[in-house]
Amino acid sequence: MNRKPVFIAAGVLVLLVAGILLGRHFFPVTHREASAPPGGNVLLAPAPQLPDTNMLRAEAEAPPQPQEQPQRPPDDIIDYLKHLQRIETQRQAMQRDLTPALNAFVNAVAMRATIDEQEFQQRMSAVQQTPQDYSQRWSQLSQLFEAKQPPPACQPLHESYRKMLASTIAYMTKIYLALQQAQTDPNTALQVLSQMQGTASTDVDAQILQANLELQQLLDKYDLRRYFPGFTISGDAGLSLRSIFGG
Repeated sequence: MNRKPVFIAAGVLVLLVAGILLGRHFFPVTHREASAPPGGNVLLAPAPQLPDTNMLRAEAEAPPQPQEQPQRPPDDIIDYLKHLQRIETQRQAMQRDLTPALNAFVNAVAMRATIDEQEFQQRMSAVQQTPQDYSQRWSQLSQLFEAKQPPPACQPLHESYRKMLASTIAYMTKIYLALQQAQTDPNTALQVLSQMQGTASTDVDAQILQANLELQQLLDKYDLRRYFPGFTISGDAGLSLRSIFGG
């Protein structure tokens, strides 16, 4: 048997194995780079992990979270302001009660030089329509106002309103008495009313503005406007006199 070809084949096989082993030893980086995906090649990069479709469906079907409800203001403040609102509504109505009689009186005096006595007396008859219990009603309103003790947060408002209410009662009672006197002595009554259009009415108006300022600050501080829409302390106490006498 000729062993030469066998030795040659064996030698070639040894050289191949040695070449493979030497290639791995001397060129490790090249080998690893060839095994890894080329950098920057999106097509060969690992596929991104997509979110679970069941999780997405659960998030979509989840009920919306309830919104936080605004905190309710203290009940004692709300109760007091309801009481004050009733007082203020009645106060403004009582101020308007004298308007028809006051206008009738001033118009009758202004026309006196151009009309006879009979017509003058007819015009003055409207002055007698003033409520006979007017002063008593103011006293009752003041007592009703004081019947409700304010909470500490409402104390400044309570004091301002008390001062304003007392001045308003004094002012409106004086007008009422002047109208009562006008039925027998219109000249003196007109003089009294003319003097009242100045400082007295201005002071009451300033106190009304101050009380309203206290109210509006309280409504804002405790977020109460949704409970008392349009609630204001108003009513120009001197408006009728200034418009009539041109002050």
